[in-house]
Amino acid sequence: MNLRNCTICLVYGTDNKPLSKARVEVRSEGEMSLYFANYKLRNIKIRTIVDFYDGAQGVVRCICVLVIRKNNQPTRLREPWMADCSVVKVREVFQRQKDLRVKTEIRAEFQSDLGHFFPGTIQNISAGGIYVNAPWAMNKGDRFAFSHRFMDKLCDIRAEVLRISPLTGGGYGYGCKFVDLSLDTEAVIRKYVYTRQMEAQAERQERQ
Repeated sequence: MNLRNCTICLVYGTDNKPLSKARVEVRSEGEMSLYFANYKLRNIKIRTIVDFYDGAQGVVRCICVLVIRKNNQPTRLREPWMADCSVVKVREVFQRQKDLRVKTEIRAEFQSDLGHFFPGTIQNISAGGIYVNAPWAMNKGDRFAFSHRFMDKLCDIRAEVLRISPLTGGGYGYGCKFVDLSLDTEAVIRKYVYTRQMEAQAERQERQ
């Protein structure tokens, strides 16, 4: 595995739940040092899942062996723990391009930052944002929140309006970016987009 542009990762615990974010320093192919700002760790050697966020490849989910120990390097005050990380195998890659979008028809209830609730439909989605049709009038820069279950995980998401297009049948189309998206939720959305893309490709191949 060759991570070309990776500075951050998400480490899972042995229960397959997110454990901690970490800063990544790539030493060689398949060998990295991870640095944790999380104080609630301990000296341990584990085999677990790590999601690497690579700018060129997307989310690279790997099975890794981590040797976690106290950080004795100059960064120890802000990163008290570190780990030697060895990649055993690459398990999945979610979405190679962050701006890759797939069409959807997701009906949801949205809540503005002022507390107003309104219905809408997500027309497409990427790891970076969504396009929404809704009857509620918003301005550029307005933010709203919604919840939806992607890949069997309920995700709480906030977004900000970047572009507005009036719709001929009434209502508005909003191009939006995600705001303060957690690494775990981003990984779920990337996997959802990647899965939908593969399904669409398979359908096109069947029609040919």
